[in-house]
Amino acid sequence: MDAVEMKAEFERLHGFWSQALEAALRDHPDFFADYLSMARVALGAGHLEPKLCDFVMLAASASVTHLNSEAVGLHIEGALRHGATRAEIAEVLQISSVLGIHAYMVGVPVLLEELAAAGGSVEAAFPQDEKFQRVKSAFTQQRGYWSDQLQDMVRTSPDFFQGYTEFSSTPWKSGALPPVVKELLYVAIDVDTTHLFEPGVRIHVRNALRYGATPAQVLQVMQVVACLGMQSFLLGVPQLARRS
Repeated sequence: MDAVEMKAEFERLHGFWSQALEAALRDHPDFFADYLSMARVALGAGHLEPKLCDFVMLAASASVTHLNSEAVGLHIEGALRHGATRAEIAEVLQISSVLGIHAYMVGVPVLLEELAAAGGSVEAAFPQDEKFQRVKSAFTQQRGYWSDQLQDMVRTSPDFFQGYTEFSSTPWKSGALPPVVKELLYVAIDVDTTHLFEPGVRIHVRNALRYGATPAQVLQVMQVVACLGMQSFLLGVPQLARRS
């Protein structure tokens, strides 16, 4: 495959082209071709429609662990080109925005373990009162599931978790995207290489399958996210070219 064919193949799969890609193809055609061999499977498998592939890449690129503004713009354009509505795209960004809660989800169990190890009383510091069941019920109703991994988060601060419940439930109130798509997007941001949050991956894979996702669709989400590693090369190649 020559340079013209590789450019056409990249545009067919991704829907865009850029100066960084031009430099990568010109200066490193073998590496570019090898990337295409992976991207062809991930983006061309057909289990996810092109619009949903853009949603996956948008959610991952916009997440707090990634924050690639150029990629966000490109995938918004791609999603619009594939027929997405502005409401759908806004909902993708809302879903991606909830990722910050994992700072709390990872930190709270450590706090409780270290409190107990220091001889403190978890029960005294964080008594489980009537708010716990109320907040748990609200989350279950609005988000459609419950996980025991959320127990300590509710117990330590029911008011904060209630706020998170409202914040994370906004996409579930609008209905721009079906539940199965929402869950696939949660899988994308949790499995992203810059996050790798296994408990969330497990929860949302389970939910996605429950809502009707096929194993092939879940797998393709993971393959698409894996392709974002190419952004490292595209970030550096123009810098390298300017120093040649």
